[in-house]
Amino acid sequence: MRWPSVRDMLIEFTILLAVTLGVALMGPFGTFEMGGLADRLGYWAVMIIGGYAIVRPMMAAAPLISERLAFPEAVVWFALVLLAGVPVTLLVWYGGGARAAPTGDQFLQLYPHVALLGGVVSALFWLRRSRRPAAASALPAPAAPEVPRPVERVPAPPAGSDTPPILARLPVHRRGRLRALEMEDHYVRVHTDQGQHMLLMRMRDAIAEVGAVEGEQVHRSWWVARAAVEGQAGQGRSVRLKIAGGLEAPVARTSVPRLKDLGWIA
Repeated sequence: MRWPSVRDMLIEFTILLAVTLGVALMGPFGTFEMGGLADRLGYWAVMIIGGYAIVRPMMAAAPLISERLAFPEAVVWFALVLLAGVPVTLLVWYGGGARAAPTGDQFLQLYPHVALLGGVVSALFWLRRSRRPAAASALPAPAAPEVPRPVERVPAPPAGSDTPPILARLPVHRRGRLRALEMEDHYVRVHTDQGQHMLLMRMRDAIAEVGAVEGEQVHRSWWVARAAVEGQAGQGRSVRLKIAGGLEAPVARTSVPRLKDLGWIA
């Protein structure tokens, strides 16, 4: 499960602030008549932050649930947003001053509006998350304690084969040309031209299984195949490698001279 960093939290709260201001100005669900702008801002700040506290843990769990159930992450994300709409609807109901529980009809009238608003906010987080590698800091991530885990042995490829052994760990429909390895806590997300898949293993063990594929570890949390590099973005302390498939990998400052010598970056 990947929890947001402080930087992620600041960005997400900025999004929440913008949404709070927007709905306070519009006054949906009859809140325009509840008082002045300050009253609506206070009400919607409580509602949206409360909803965020309910939805955010589900968003953090979505990748792991997707891997365990073998469902597309977008489908899991959508289902969790719908599920979170139930407690958030009750939050909005009681936050509006109701003393009694809503009837079935009252709940069904309010739920679609709450789910729609939650879906819009979650979509903003999803779009930002899909571009997360591009926004990642080029500074090396703080060292996290690494728990030794036994690595499952996989059959060695046939003699003379240049197929990376790590591909044998992936579902058949994800095996393809290796593009990158991305570390996430104790997991490694393997990117190929057929998609991505998370493996429970250490980064150094994953790199040891790339076989004859030419590549470099450009950051503590990223290894990139040379053939997948399509260019670079940023400069100075924020150099990133553009990778086939729309990925971008941060380059650690200590790796910049080496990658320049290899001709990977200008």
